[in-house]
Amino acid sequence: MLRNFFKIAFRHLTKHKVSTLINLLGLTLGVTACLVIYLITNYELSYDTFHPNGERIYRLVGDIKYDATSERHSVGFIPNAVPAGMRKEIAGLETVAAFHNLETDVLIPNGEEKPTRFESRRRTGGNADIIVADPQYFDIFTYQWLAGNPKTALNKPFNVVLSENKARKYFGNLPLSEILGREVIYQDSVRASVSGIVKDWTQPTDFTFTDFISMATVRASHLKKEINLDSWNDNWSASQAYVKLPAGTTPAKVAPMLQQFAQRHYPKEMKFWPALQPLSDLHFNADYRDNYSRKAHLPTLYGLMGVAAFILIIAAINFINLSTAQSMQRAKEIGIRKVMGSSRKSLVLQFLSETALLTFLAILIGLLITSPILAAMQSLTPNGLTYNLFSPQNLLFLVSLIVLTSLLAGLYPSWLLSSYLPALTLKGQNSLKISQKGYLRKGLIVFQFTVSLAFIIGTLMVGRQLSFMRNKDLGFSTDAIIDVHAPWGDKGQVLAQKIKQLSGVDQVTMQWFPPMGSSHMVTKLTYRGKKTIETDVSAKIGDANYIPLYKLRLLAGRNYLPSDSLREFVINATYAKVLGFKKPADALNQFIEFGDKKLPIVGVVADFHEQSFHEKISSVFIANMPDREKQIGVKLATKGKQADDLKATLTNIEKAWEEVYPDNKFDYTFLDDAIAKLYEKEQKTAQLVNLATAIAILISCMGLFGLATFTAEQRTKEIGVRKVLGASVVSIVGLLSTDFLKLIVVALLIASPLAWWAMNEWLKSFAYKVDLEWWVFALAGLLTIVITLITISSQSVKAALANPTKSLRAE
Repeated sequence: MLRNFFKIAFRHLTKHKVSTLINLLGLTLGVTACLVIYLITNYELSYDTFHPNGERIYRLVGDIKYDATSERHSVGFIPNAVPAGMRKEIAGLETVAAFHNLETDVLIPNGEEKPTRFESRRRTGGNADIIVADPQYFDIFTYQWLAGNPKTALNKPFNVVLSENKARKYFGNLPLSEILGREVIYQDSVRASVSGIVKDWTQPTDFTFTDFISMATVRASHLKKEINLDSWNDNWSASQAYVKLPAGTTPAKVAPMLQQFAQRHYPKEMKFWPALQPLSDLHFNADYRDNYSRKAHLPTLYGLMGVAAFILIIAAINFINLSTAQSMQRAKEIGIRKVMGSSRKSLVLQFLSETALLTFLAILIGLLITSPILAAMQSLTPNGLTYNLFSPQNLLFLVSLIVLTSLLAGLYPSWLLSSYLPALTLKGQNSLKISQKGYLRKGLIVFQFTVSLAFIIGTLMVGRQLSFMRNKDLGFSTDAIIDVHAPWGDKGQVLAQKIKQLSGVDQVTMQWFPPMGSSHMVTKLTYRGKKTIETDVSAKIGDANYIPLYKLRLLAGRNYLPSDSLREFVINATYAKVLGFKKPADALNQFIEFGDKKLPIVGVVADFHEQSFHEKISSVFIANMPDREKQIGVKLATKGKQADDLKATLTNIEKAWEEVYPDNKFDYTFLDDAIAKLYEKEQKTAQLVNLATAIAILISCMGLFGLATFTAEQRTKEIGVRKVLGASVVSIVGLLSTDFLKLIVVALLIASPLAWWAMNEWLKSFAYKVDLEWWVFALAGLLTIVITLITISSQSVKAALANPTKSLRAE
C-alpha cells in the first residue's frame, strides 16, 4: 500500500511542476535552516557536558568589594590563597584545585643548536593552552593517561604534563615513553621535565589546555614574583579554582561554610564573598570572565532556534496555502476515490505521503548543501563545528524533522481534501464553505508576512545601530594606527627607536594599550579636597607621545612632560566632574593620590570611548609609567601616500622587528580592527538577522507567487467579463493585488509592536544607541509592499492582458 501511495504522490508532484518546485524550494530552505541552526546550537550546548560527575563540578567565583566606597561586582576568579585555604578549612568539599593561566612562548632544547621556539597560542589568536596547576586538577577533570603516573605527575617542582598533540608538536614522532623526562622551557628560564602525557579531549570544551606545569614550580622559580600563592588580596583573571562536591551535596549546603570562610579571612575593608558556578554555566555566563573560555550568548542560541522554527513554519504555510488553493482541482479525483471505496483515513495517508516525499527530497538536498553553507558561514559558526550525518543523535533529529515537517505541512491539507463530499464534487460544486472565504489562507499569509516584517524591521534597526557605532566620533584618532605587540622584556624601546627612524612613520609611542579595546586596567585614586573622593579610575598608560598620537583633545592645561617615572596626571572630563569641578580648568594643579604618591593634574582631555558602546564613558587618567609601557603604538604617515606605500612601511617595520626579535613572529594589529572586534557579536547578529530576513522573504514571496498564479486562474472568467465591459489593465492588476496588499497592512500592524518590543530589549544593552523611530516601521512596510507587487505583478499583468474570448468561449 505504501508503495502505491508514494507512486501516486510522485505522479501528482511531477504533474504540477510549478507548485511542486515552490513547495520543494520552500521546504528545502526551511529544513536546511533548521539543520544548520541545530548543528550550531547543539554544538554550543554540548560544551563540557562529557565530564564524568560534571553535575558535581563547580568553579569558585564570587563578589568582591575592594573598600567601603567601591562597588560590589562579580568576578570569575579568586584571590591566590583562597583555594589552599578552603582545602584546609572546609570539610564539605571533596576536591579543590587551582590553576593559573600562563602566557609564554615555549623553547624546546635541540642539543647544541638553537632551541626550537613555539609561540604562545594566545599571541597567535588561539585559546589559552598553558597553565600552572595543582595535582588535584586531574582528580576533578578526567583524562586518559598515555604515559606517566597520574598520582605523582604534578607533585614535584619543574614537572609538566603534556597533551598528546602538544607532545607530538614539541618532540615529533618519538615514542611517548621516550618523551617522558624531556625538557620544556617556559618564560625562557623555567625548565620543566615531562612527567606525563594525556590524550586530548575531542568533545567541545573550554578547557583547551595542553601544558600542565606543577604548582610546586611556582615557589621554586621566579614565577613566585608573578603568582603570589600566599596573597589573600591579589585577584587576577588568570587565577582559577574548581571544586568537586561530594555526591548528594548541593551548593546550598556548602554556602554557609563559604560565608564563614569569607568572614574569617576578609573582615576588614576588602570583602570577598565566594560562590559556586556550575560547570554547565561556564560557557554561557559572561558575568564571570576569565582568560580561556569562549562565551556563547544563550539568548542568541534560543533566538536562533526561534528563527529556525519560524522559517520552517513559513515553508509549511506555503505548502498549506498552495495545497488548499489547488483543492478544487483535486475535488473530482477525491470524489471518484471515495465512490470507489477509499476511506478518509486512506486519503489522509495518501496526501501525507505526498508531503513526506517532498520533505524527504528537501532533506536530501539540505544535507548536500549543509557542508558548503557551513564553510561559507565560517565567520558566523563556532570554531571546530563539524557534523557526522550518521551519528545516532543527528539521525534522530533528521527523522524527527521529516515527521514534524510532514505533519506540520501536510496534516491540515490532508484532512481538508479528504473531507470533500463525492456527491457534490462530482457535480462540480464546492462542498467546503471554508475554501470559499479563504479565512485560514489569509490568516496564514498574514502570519508569514508578520514574521517577514519583524525580520525586516530587525535588519534595519541592527544595521542602524552598527552604522552608528562605526561612524560616531570616538574622541580620538584611529586612522592608520597600528599596535605592535612586543614580547615582554626591555627590548621594546630599542624597537621603538628603530621604527621612529623609518620614513613612512609619523609618530611612535610606548604604551600599555591603546585608548580603546578589549584590554583596560582599573585602579583606585584618592582626591582630598573639601571632601575625600576615592573612586575606581581606568588607566591609560603611555609616554609623552600618547596624547598627540591619538589626537586626544585637551580642554584645559597641557600634556604631561617626558620623564623616567610617574610624575603627572592628565584626566578626562568625566573624572573632573566626579571630583566636583564645574569647569575642566578648575581641576588643574589639584593633587591625586596614587598609592603612596601625591601627583598633580596638569591637563584635562575631552571624554573618549575606551570600551564598547555597551559601557558608559567612565573616569580615566592618562599617565607616563615607563615600567609598564611594553607595547608600541605607531601612527603611519598617510599624507600623499598610496596603499602600496603603507604596505612598504609595514614591511620595513617587520624588518626592524626581526632585527630586535629574530625568534618571534611579527605581531601587530590595526587599531580599527581591534575596535571592530568589540562588536563582533553584534556583527554576527546583523549577518544572521539579514540571512533570516532574506530566507523568510524568499519563502513568503514564492508562496505569494504560487497563490497569485492560482488566484488568477480561478478568476479567469471574471477577468474576461470585466475586460469585455471595459475594465483597463491597470484596474484589473489593482483588483488582483488589492487583497494581498490588505493582508500586508494587517501584518504590519501586528508586526510593528512585536518588533518594537524586541528591538527595544536588544538596544537596552547599549549605553549609546540610536532611537526607535516611526519611519523604520513605515520603510519596512513600504519595502514589503514593493516586494509583494513585484512578486505578483507578472501573474496579474499576464491575467489582465489575456484574450477574454478564450476565457469566455465555454460560456
